[in-house]
Amino acid sequence: MNPETEAVSTGYVADAGRLATLGSYSVLGTPAERAFDGLVRLASDACAAPIAMITLVVSDRQWFKARIGFDEPETPLDRSICVHALAEEGMLVIPDLTRDPRTQANPVVTGPSAFRFYAGAPLRSSCGHGLGTLCVIDRKPRSGGLTAAQAGTLQALAEQVMALLEARRGWRAQEEAAARLKASEAFLHGVLAASPDCIKVLDLEGRLDFMNGPGLRAMQVEDFAKVAGTHWHRLWSGPDEAKAREAVAAASGGGAGRFEGWASTLRGVPKFWDVSVTPIRGEDGRPERLLAVSRDQTAARQAADRQAALTSLGERLRELPDADAVAAFVAEAAGRSLGLSRAAYGAVDRTGSGIEFHRDWTRAGQRSVVGRHRYADYGSYVEDLRRGETVVVADVQSDPRTASSREALRRFDVGALLAVPTMVDGRLAGVLYLHDPGARAWTGNEVAFAEAVAERARLALARIAAEEQHQLRTHEVAHRLKNLLAMVQAIAAQTLRSAVDLAAAGDVLASRLAALGQSHDLLLGGQMASSPIRDVVGRALHLHADASGRFDISGPEVLIGGQVALSLSLMLHELATNAAKYGALSNAAGRVAVAWEVRGAGDAARLRLCWTESGGPPVTPPVRRGFGTRLIERGLAGQVGGEVDLSFAREGLAFAIEAPLAAFQAGIRVPEDSLGQV
Repeated sequence: MNPETEAVSTGYVADAGRLATLGSYSVLGTPAERAFDGLVRLASDACAAPIAMITLVVSDRQWFKARIGFDEPETPLDRSICVHALAEEGMLVIPDLTRDPRTQANPVVTGPSAFRFYAGAPLRSSCGHGLGTLCVIDRKPRSGGLTAAQAGTLQALAEQVMALLEARRGWRAQEEAAARLKASEAFLHGVLAASPDCIKVLDLEGRLDFMNGPGLRAMQVEDFAKVAGTHWHRLWSGPDEAKAREAVAAASGGGAGRFEGWASTLRGVPKFWDVSVTPIRGEDGRPERLLAVSRDQTAARQAADRQAALTSLGERLRELPDADAVAAFVAEAAGRSLGLSRAAYGAVDRTGSGIEFHRDWTRAGQRSVVGRHRYADYGSYVEDLRRGETVVVADVQSDPRTASSREALRRFDVGALLAVPTMVDGRLAGVLYLHDPGARAWTGNEVAFAEAVAERARLALARIAAEEQHQLRTHEVAHRLKNLLAMVQAIAAQTLRSAVDLAAAGDVLASRLAALGQSHDLLLGGQMASSPIRDVVGRALHLHADASGRFDISGPEVLIGGQVALSLSLMLHELATNAAKYGALSNAAGRVAVAWEVRGAGDAARLRLCWTESGGPPVTPPVRRGFGTRLIERGLAGQVGGEVDLSFAREGLAFAIEAPLAAFQAGIRVPEDSLGQV
């Protein structure tokens, strides 16, 4: 082979531009195709050649897209004849391969199945690169080469090969473009499906053309066809509908619209949305359609509203004067903020087995729960409340704590409930009840809000109780001062009546007044410790030393708590003072019996204490009940949760109080043998 010719061929074959062009057809290594096989057959027939090929030359080999009369699918470049035709302007015809210096040493010429004749029409791209050939080969030399007709046919068939390659490349390009478009659409669909926002496409009039999957779910739309073509602004109501219209108008004019507002889902669930509306522009830059993106901000808005409600609630509760007003305001704040059907705050009754609602808040058409209710009638969760645990029931029909009471709950249209306890000194004092008519998955934020409301209620009620206690103490001090002066007057009068001389009367009076002062210091200072009830009674009546022989005191040894002892002392002191002023101790013949007993045993044990007067002036029931009477009736009873009976019988005042023994012994550790001493 001529070295100069070989260098030209090698440089042409290795040209990067040519190889890139060849690669752009994406044909190398593809399977046989009928169209190319047909052209090879036509070339073989037209040129009466046993071998015909469509050859594509790469940098290191030649590959046959179609072939006839030759078995190998490709050969190395050192066995290629077509390589010499790549740079030719026209067809390359070699009548006798053994005589041409370019081919005479080629293995396909010198081998056992030697080629002798070659004619190849170059396959040239539109940019001029030789990619390969359509060639015919004979194992006999042809001194005359090809006839003009054969040459013309071979050239025409080569052009058809290029036309097929171009068509194939165009088809492949379309396929790739379609694949890219499909991938792009799949990507866009994935983006829309992954977005948590409600994404809609509107026409320029604001009618719905499209809504993404998350948007359909957020708006509770089962079939988009049911809302397609609907004017989007109609999903809004009130002033928010006008905002939606303005946003559509702004985007249709090439601008952008943005607003926040409430729109309900198709099932009527209100949601708060942050909305932006922007134009989708065509090739001419003008808006063709509109993109509306709505982000569900309901949770954030509700959290902000609830925080504002808590702030307002705290401020308002500081102004309310009584417990009923607090309960009503708390119930309304919780019910409205959480969008419920009913809310009520109630106080636990003295037995601890029920709760009483004086006021509640309800939506229109809902039944009120005002009144007293037993826990046992509505579920088995009272122990949770007593432990200070919030009770969360998403569905009263399926929750094991309420399922057996669903009929009772259904009478009040309760489908889900939230019960938040308020504790005072470790004891269940009140409960905030929240009701919804259907099943409801209470969120953590809702539960936290309800607990915050209940805590504010507890603080407000504690404030009111403290203020009432302060007023009570103030009235009590004033009342006791009056009684003290009356007692001083009575002691002085009795001392002077029984004294033999003024000196003796002065000494006795001084000692009695000192005892009186010590007793009052003890009572008003609240320094009484846990002690036997007999000692408490004795100390309380010690102020009436002149009448000590007129008291009949009886009852078993029972230890009572310090706070209860103070209340009992105040009550007995009040009874004794009234007896000295108006009752059995106001004359020389009257007597007072103070007796107590324990009924029952164990947890059911109850203590009953009675004060009975006799022998005094005839009793006339008071026209009005003053502070002293209220103190007698409510003081100790409020401490131990007992039942009181105060009778103004003509023969003498009678008073009795009965309560659980455990209430009298609150705050002390009862010895194991204490009941045995009763």
